Amino acid sequence: MVEATGTTRRGRGARAAARQKRDVKMLPALKRKLPLTEPMNQEQIERMDAASMHILENVGVHFRDPIAIADWKQVGAKVVDETVFLDRYMVRELISTIPSDFTYHARNPEHNLPFGKGHSMFIPMTGAPYLRDLDDVRRNPTLDDLANFHKLSQMLPAMHSSAHHIVEPYDHPISQRHLRITYSSMKYSDKTFMGMTTSPKNAEDVMDM
Repeated sequence: MVEATGTTRRGRGARAAARQKRDVKMLPALKRKLPLTEPMNQEQIERMDAASMHILENVGVHFRDPIAIADWKQVGAKVVDETVFLDRYMVRELISTIPSDFTYHARNPEHNLPFGKGHSMFIPMTGAPYLRDLDDVRRNPTLDDLANFHKLSQMLPAMHSSAHHIVEPYDHPISQRHLRITYSSMKYSDKTFMGMTTSPKNAEDVMDM
C-alpha cells in the first residue's frame, strides 16, 4: 500500500512537471513576398540624399557625449567643439560596413531570429504606462504584471521576442527598474529580448547581466 502511494505521488509529480514544461514551438519569422512601398521616385530620393549630405557636411551634428566625439575623431571626422561635420564619402563608407543580414541569437538556439533579407518578426509593444486588468480596472502596472506578459510572450508561438518593458513596473524605483525588467525578461523567457539602454550605466548593467 505504501509503495503504491509512493508510485502515485511520483506519477503526479511527473505529470505536474510535464505540464510546466510545455514544448511550444515558435513560428518562424515571416518572409515578406510583397514588394516594398516606394513613396518617392528615384529623383526625389536623390534630392533628399543631397540635402541630407549638405546638412551633415556644412551644418554638422551636435553631440553632447564625449565618447561619441572621441569615436568620430577616431574615424577621421572633422570635429569643432561638440559639432561633428560628416563627409558624405565617409558616411557612405561607414554605411557600407553594416551587414545586410545577421542572426539575432536567443538563449535557446531554437528561438534565434534572422534579420534582413525581407524577414519580419513580431514582438510585444513596450513601455505601456497603464493596463486594464481582468477586473476591468485601468491602473499602473507592477513587476508581477510585467512577469505575466513575459510568460505570455514565451508561450505564444507567433511572438518572436519577449521585448523588455512591455509595461512599466511602477512598483519599483527608476534606479532599479532596468535591473528588474531585464531579470524578468531572462527569467520567464528564453526568446530574444532587448536590453534597457536608457543610459550608458543601464546599458552596461544589462551587458553584465
